[in-house]
Amino acid sequence: MVVEIRILYFLEDRAQEGLIKALVERIAEGESIAAGTLVHDIRSARGGSRIVKEFKSFIKDTEKIGTANIDLLVVAIDGNCKGHRDRINELEKSIKSNHPLNGKVVYAVPDPHIERWYIMDQRALKEGVGLDRAPSMPPYKCERAYYKQVLNQALSESNVSSLLSGAEYAEKIVSKITDIKSLYGQNAGFRVFVEDLRRMLRNKLQ
Repeated sequence: MVVEIRILYFLEDRAQEGLIKALVERIAEGESIAAGTLVHDIRSARGGSRIVKEFKSFIKDTEKIGTANIDLLVVAIDGNCKGHRDRINELEKSIKSNHPLNGKVVYAVPDPHIERWYIMDQRALKEGVGLDRAPSMPPYKCERAYYKQVLNQALSESNVSSLLSGAEYAEKIVSKITDIKSLYGQNAGFRVFVEDLRRMLRNKLQ
C-alpha cells in the first residue's frame, strides 16, 4: 500500500516554489520516499513587507478549512537580513499550541534572499542551467535583488534564456547537487531547513 504524504506550502514567489519544492522531493528521496507519493499543495503570498501579516492570516484560514489530512506545512520566507532564527521565532508566534498544524511546520528561511540558495553550489548551478561559467558565491549583502542580479548576469553571459531569473531551472539545479550536507556551511538557515525536514519525514515513516 502506497502511503501519500500531503504537504502544504506557504511561499513568497516562484523562485521559492521552484527550489523549495525540488529540495523537498530530493530530501524525501534520500529517506526512500518516492516523489510520486508526495502531494504538493502550494499557496503563494504576495511577499514584501506584509509577508508576516499574510502568514498570520494564512494560519487563521487553515483553522477554518481543516488540516487533518495535512502531514507537513513548509513555510518559506526570505530572511531579509533579520537572520533565520529571528525570522522563525517571529513566524512561530502565529501558531498557537492548540493549532492543528502545530508540530508539523518546517521553516525555510533563505537569508537574505532565496537566490543565494540557487548560487550556493556553483557546479550544480552551472550544470543544471547550462552556464559557461557559474558566478562565485557573492558576499553577504542586504541589497534588494542583489543576488537576483548576479544570477541574471550569469544567465546573460551564457546566453541562457530565462523569464524567471533562473527559477525555471530549479529542479535541474537541485538534481545536480552531489552532497546537500556539503552546503551547510554556506547558509545556516539552509542547514536548519534540511535537517528539520529530514527529521519530520523520518517521523512520518515511523
